[in-house]
Amino acid sequence: MKIVQMSPPDLTAALLSTDPQRRNQAFKMLYTSPMVNGKIRDWAKMYNLRDKTPDDVLQEGIILLDELARTGRFRGESKVETFLLGICKNLIRDSVKKVNRVVLKDTIPESAMSDEDEMADHLELFELTDAEQRRDKSLQEVMRQLTEKCQAALRLYYFEQKSMAEVAEARQLANAEQAKKAVFRCRESLRELVSAHPTLQKLI
Repeated sequence: MKIVQMSPPDLTAALLSTDPQRRNQAFKMLYTSPMVNGKIRDWAKMYNLRDKTPDDVLQEGIILLDELARTGRFRGESKVETFLLGICKNLIRDSVKKVNRVVLKDTIPESAMSDEDEMADHLELFELTDAEQRRDKSLQEVMRQLTEKCQAALRLYYFEQKSMAEVAEARQLANAEQAKKAVFRCRESLRELVSAHPTLQKLI
């Protein structure tokens, strides 16, 4: 298939499209982008990448980008190339670890939307270790002391990676801003509970 060059808005629209042909065109353009390939190769040298090749990193990055687009966690708020490069930079930095999931640490600020270095700092790639599984189990036990509404809000936002708009809809709140305030209040309540558990504090 001939690779069609697209503008940034068209590339985003193609990636988020349900048309397989348009999505394939977007992926082919990303695979062959000199800018994307060049940055990944530069980072591979900078971080002394050994366990995989730059091509491996790009392929894994595109697979993760595809998953994020399909699940609604990439919504086109930043340029596709910038978001992909943020993922790939984290894959390189974490190449000594096995990675099976990519999540957003928090809402990505506008200042990071156009810079792949900043984008990388707002993405997290991880596989749960035994210690982290114990931490999450303990954290969930503490969360049970919160109200059901708070438990639901935090679970939706942090564990299911829902957007504030989706949290608002699920919790029947007026809008995303109301959801943001609710999550913040619940997070503060959880922080107070965690502070009373020294063991959990060490795990976190």
